Amino acid sequence: MTAEEFYQANATKQPLEIESFAVDQQRLSARPSETEYALHWLAEERIAGALLDVGCGPLRLLQAARGRFQRLVGLDIAAASIWDRHPEIDTRIADLDKGPLPFADASFDAVTCLMVIEHVFDPYHAVRELRRVCKPAGRVVIGVPNLVGIKRRLEVLLGRLPVTSTQHSFDHGAWDGFHLHNFTKGSLDWLLRKEGLRPIRWAAQGAFPALKRRFHALLGNDLIVLAVRAGPQPDRPFQQ
Repeated sequence: MTAEEFYQANATKQPLEIESFAVDQQRLSARPSETEYALHWLAEERIAGALLDVGCGPLRLLQAARGRFQRLVGLDIAAASIWDRHPEIDTRIADLDKGPLPFADASFDAVTCLMVIEHVFDPYHAVRELRRVCKPAGRVVIGVPNLVGIKRRLEVLLGRLPVTSTQHSFDHGAWDGFHLHNFTKGSLDWLLRKEGLRPIRWAAQGAFPALKRRFHALLGNDLIVLAVRAGPQPDRPFQQ
Protein backbone atom coordinates (compact mmCIF):
# COMPACT_ATOMS: atom_id res chain seq x y z
CA MET A 1 0.00 0.00 0.00
CA THR A 2 1.35 3.42 -0.96
CA ALA A 3 1.10 6.41 1.36
CA GLU A 4 -1.51 8.03 -0.89
CA GLU A 5 -3.61 4.83 -0.94
CA PHE A 6 -3.38 4.63 2.87
CA TYR A 7 -4.53 8.22 3.35
CA GLN A 8 -7.33 7.80 0.80
CA ALA A 9 -8.54 4.63 2.53
CA ASN A 10 -8.57 6.37 5.90
CA ALA A 11 -10.28 9.45 4.48
CA THR A 12 -13.17 7.40 3.13
CA LYS A 13 -13.67 5.79 6.57
CA GLN A 14 -14.42 9.11 8.24
CA PRO A 15 -18.04 8.94 9.50
CA LEU A 16 -20.56 11.09 7.67
CA GLU A 17 -22.53 11.69 10.86
CA ILE A 18 -19.95 14.22 12.08
CA GLU A 19 -22.07 17.14 10.93
CA SER A 20 -21.15 19.57 13.66
CA PHE A 21 -17.96 19.79 15.66
CA ALA A 22 -17.57 22.59 18.19
CA VAL A 23 -15.12 23.57 20.90
CA ASP A 24 -15.17 26.34 23.47
CA GLN A 25 -12.59 28.74 22.08
CA GLN A 26 -12.54 30.75 25.30
CA ARG A 27 -11.82 27.91 27.73
CA LEU A 28 -9.84 24.71 27.46
CA SER A 29 -11.43 21.43 28.50
CA ALA A 30 -9.95 19.06 31.09
CA ARG A 31 -8.32 17.10 28.25
CA PRO A 32 -7.69 19.67 25.51
CA SER A 33 -7.01 18.37 22.04
CA GLU A 34 -4.69 19.92 19.47
CA THR A 35 -7.74 21.45 17.79
CA GLU A 36 -8.80 23.04 21.08
CA TYR A 37 -5.36 24.50 21.67
CA ALA A 38 -5.14 25.85 18.12
CA LEU A 39 -8.50 27.64 18.24
CA HIS A 40 -8.07 28.79 21.85
CA TRP A 41 -4.69 30.34 21.07
CA LEU A 42 -5.99 32.02 17.93
CA ALA A 43 -8.92 33.44 19.90
CA GLU A 44 -6.61 34.76 22.62
CA GLU A 45 -4.40 36.33 19.95
CA ARG A 46 -7.54 37.88 18.41
CA ILE A 47 -6.84 36.38 15.02
CA ALA A 48 -9.81 36.28 12.63
CA GLY A 49 -10.46 36.55 8.90
CA ALA A 50 -9.13 33.70 6.72
CA LEU A 51 -8.06 30.32 8.10
CA LEU A 52 -6.25 27.54 6.24
CA ASP A 53 -6.06 24.04 7.75
CA VAL A 54 -3.40 21.92 6.05
CA GLY A 55 -4.26 18.26 6.62
CA CYS A 56 -7.90 19.09 7.27
CA GLY A 57 -9.23 15.50 7.11
CA PRO A 58 -12.90 15.39 8.26
CA LEU A 59 -13.00 19.17 8.82
CA ARG A 60 -13.25 19.07 12.62
CA LEU A 61 -11.05 22.12 13.16
CA LEU A 62 -12.68 24.13 10.38
CA GLN A 63 -16.19 23.33 11.59
CA ALA A 64 -15.25 24.48 15.07
CA ALA A 65 -13.71 27.68 13.67
CA ARG A 66 -16.98 28.89 12.12
CA GLY A 67 -18.08 32.21 13.54
CA ARG A 68 -14.60 33.55 14.22
CA PHE A 69 -13.24 33.10 10.71
CA GLN A 70 -15.10 34.36 7.65
CA ARG A 71 -13.10 32.30 5.14
CA LEU A 72 -12.44 28.63 5.83
CA VAL A 73 -10.11 26.63 3.60
CA GLY A 74 -9.11 22.99 4.04
CA LEU A 75 -6.41 21.13 2.18
CA ASP A 76 -5.42 17.46 2.29
CA ILE A 77 -3.78 14.78 0.17
CA ALA A 78 -7.09 12.87 -0.07
CA ALA A 79 -10.73 13.96 0.08
CA ALA A 80 -12.83 12.92 3.07
CA SER A 81 -16.38 11.75 2.40
CA ILE A 82 -17.82 14.56 4.52
CA TRP A 83 -16.41 17.35 2.33
CA ASP A 84 -19.41 17.46 0.02
CA ARG A 85 -21.70 18.18 2.97
CA HIS A 86 -19.89 21.39 3.85
CA PRO A 87 -19.99 23.73 0.84
CA GLU A 88 -19.22 26.66 3.17
CA ILE A 89 -15.70 25.26 3.52
CA ASP A 90 -13.38 25.55 0.52
CA THR A 91 -11.77 22.10 0.35
CA ARG A 92 -8.92 21.20 -1.98
CA ILE A 93 -6.65 18.24 -2.69
CA ALA A 94 -2.92 18.95 -2.78
CA ASP A 95 0.32 17.18 -1.96
CA LEU A 96 2.93 19.23 -0.09
CA ASP A 97 5.65 17.04 -1.56
CA LYS A 98 4.70 17.93 -5.14
CA GLY A 99 5.15 21.69 -5.07
CA PRO A 100 3.93 24.86 -3.39
CA LEU A 101 0.55 25.26 -1.76
CA PRO A 102 -2.04 26.52 -4.30
CA PHE A 103 -2.36 29.95 -2.69
CA ALA A 104 -0.75 33.36 -3.12
CA ASP A 105 1.70 34.77 -0.62
CA ALA A 106 0.16 36.14 2.60
CA SER A 107 -3.33 34.76 1.87
CA PHE A 108 -4.34 33.74 5.39
CA ASP A 109 -4.58 35.27 8.84
CA ALA A 110 -4.07 31.86 10.42
CA VAL A 111 -2.60 28.57 9.21
CA THR A 112 -2.96 25.31 11.12
CA CYS A 113 -1.08 22.12 10.35
CA LEU A 114 -1.64 19.37 12.91
CA MET A 115 0.09 16.01 12.57
CA VAL A 116 1.22 16.55 9.00
CA ILE A 117 4.87 17.51 8.63
CA GLU A 118 6.07 14.21 10.07
CA HIS A 119 4.53 12.63 6.94
CA VAL A 120 6.10 14.78 4.21
CA PHE A 121 9.45 14.10 2.55
CA ASP A 122 10.68 17.68 2.90
CA PRO A 123 9.65 19.32 6.19
CA TYR A 124 11.80 22.37 5.34
CA HIS A 125 9.68 23.04 2.28
CA ALA A 126 6.48 22.37 4.24
CA VAL A 127 7.32 24.92 6.94
CA ARG A 128 8.41 27.49 4.33
CA GLU A 129 5.04 27.08 2.61
CA LEU A 130 3.08 27.47 5.85
CA ARG A 131 4.99 30.70 6.50
CA ARG A 132 4.63 31.92 2.90
CA VAL A 133 0.84 31.76 2.80
CA CYS A 134 0.44 33.31 6.27
CA LYS A 135 0.08 37.08 6.53
CA PRO A 136 2.94 38.97 8.25
CA ALA A 137 0.79 39.60 11.33
CA GLY A 138 -0.81 36.16 11.23
CA ARG A 139 -0.25 33.03 13.30
CA VAL A 140 0.78 29.46 12.47
CA VAL A 141 -0.10 26.47 14.66
CA ILE A 142 1.81 23.22 14.14
CA GLY A 143 1.44 19.86 15.86
CA VAL A 144 3.80 16.87 15.64
CA PRO A 145 4.40 13.65 17.60
CA ASN A 146 6.97 14.02 20.38
CA LEU A 147 9.57 11.25 20.13
CA VAL A 148 11.03 11.85 23.60
CA GLY A 149 7.89 12.08 25.74
CA ILE A 150 8.22 9.98 28.89
CA LYS A 151 5.93 7.23 27.57
CA ARG A 152 8.12 6.74 24.52
CA ARG A 153 11.31 6.89 26.58
CA LEU A 154 9.97 4.06 28.71
CA GLU A 155 9.07 2.07 25.61
CA VAL A 156 12.67 2.30 24.40
CA LEU A 157 14.01 1.28 27.84
CA LEU A 158 11.75 -1.77 27.71
CA GLY A 159 13.04 -2.66 24.26
CA ARG A 160 9.84 -1.71 22.50
CA LEU A 161 9.31 0.38 19.39
CA PRO A 162 8.17 3.91 20.35
CA VAL A 163 5.12 4.11 18.08
CA THR A 164 4.28 7.73 17.25
CA SER A 165 1.25 6.93 15.08
CA THR A 166 -1.55 4.38 15.50
CA GLN A 167 -0.98 0.67 16.10
CA HIS A 168 -3.47 -0.36 13.40
CA SER A 169 -1.34 1.28 10.69
CA PHE A 170 1.17 -1.60 10.93
CA ASP A 171 -1.61 -4.06 10.10
CA HIS A 172 -2.34 -2.09 6.93
CA GLY A 173 1.25 -2.10 5.71
CA ALA A 174 1.83 1.52 6.67
CA TRP A 175 4.83 1.56 8.97
CA ASP A 176 3.99 3.86 11.90
CA GLY A 177 1.31 5.59 9.85
CA PHE A 178 3.82 6.55 7.15
CA HIS A 179 5.69 8.86 9.53
CA LEU A 180 8.95 9.84 7.87
CA HIS A 181 10.43 12.10 10.55
CA ASN A 182 10.72 12.26 14.32
CA PHE A 183 10.69 15.46 16.36
CA THR A 184 11.74 16.74 19.74
CA LYS A 185 11.00 20.23 21.05
CA GLY A 186 14.55 21.29 20.25
CA SER A 187 14.51 19.98 16.68
CA LEU A 188 11.07 21.46 15.93
CA ASP A 189 12.08 24.81 17.41
CA TRP A 190 15.23 24.75 15.27
CA LEU A 191 13.31 23.90 12.09
CA LEU A 192 10.74 26.64 12.62
CA ARG A 193 13.29 29.35 13.38
CA LYS A 194 15.47 28.25 10.47
CA GLU A 195 12.54 28.70 8.06
CA GLY A 196 11.24 31.95 9.54
CA LEU A 197 8.72 31.07 12.25
CA ARG A 198 9.27 32.04 15.90
CA PRO A 199 7.49 29.91 18.53
CA ILE A 200 5.59 31.88 21.17
CA ARG A 201 3.55 29.14 22.92
CA TRP A 202 3.99 25.41 23.50
CA ALA A 203 1.66 22.71 24.83
CA ALA A 204 0.77 19.01 24.62
CA GLN A 205 -2.73 17.61 24.34
CA GLY A 206 -4.50 15.43 26.89
CA ALA A 207 -5.08 15.28 30.63
CA PHE A 208 -3.29 17.51 33.16
CA PRO A 209 -3.05 20.44 30.72
CA ALA A 210 -1.40 22.88 33.14
CA LEU A 211 1.34 20.38 33.91
CA LYS A 212 1.82 19.52 30.24
CA ARG A 213 2.04 23.17 29.24
CA ARG A 214 4.91 23.53 31.68
CA PHE A 215 6.65 20.23 30.93
CA HIS A 216 5.39 19.55 27.41
CA ALA A 217 8.74 18.29 26.11
CA LEU A 218 8.84 15.54 28.77
CA LEU A 219 5.19 14.66 29.42
CA GLY A 220 3.59 15.11 26.00
CA ASN A 221 3.14 12.43 23.38
CA ASP A 222 2.83 15.33 20.97
CA LEU A 223 4.02 18.92 20.70
CA ILE A 224 1.76 21.82 19.74
CA VAL A 225 3.30 25.19 18.97
CA LEU A 226 1.95 28.64 18.12
CA ALA A 227 4.35 30.66 16.00
CA VAL A 228 4.65 34.10 14.41
CA ARG A 229 6.49 35.09 11.26
CA ALA A 230 10.09 36.17 11.73
CA GLY A 231 13.24 36.46 9.69
CA PRO A 232 14.56 33.08 8.48
CA GLN A 233 17.79 31.90 10.09
CA PRO A 234 19.27 29.63 7.39
CA ASP A 235 22.63 29.28 9.19
CA ARG A 236 21.15 28.45 12.61
CA PRO A 237 23.13 25.56 14.15
CA PHE A 238 21.14 22.36 14.46
CA GLN A 239 19.56 21.79 17.86
CA GLN A 240 18.18 18.44 18.96
